[in-house]
Amino acid sequence: MTILNQFMKLLECLEVAQEFILFLMQPAGLTVLVALCLFFSIQILYGCDSFTAATLSGTAALTLFCLLEEPDF
Repeated sequence: MTILNQFMKLLECLEVAQEFILFLMQPAGLTVLVALCLFFSIQILYGCDSFTAATLSGTAALTLFCLLEEPDF
């Protein structure tokens, strides 16, 4: 019975992971992922402070989101 209980917990974890991956594949999730990656890479590679890195990564992420969504103005 304990093996079955552990297997059910594993399946629940896989289901949550699948939902998270599906979120990351959508434009909003991809934008968040790019913003986080750019934030840390700008801080490490260019030595910027947190505020500058957040501004630059946010600008790049919003640009990417606009390109992915293609809004009609």
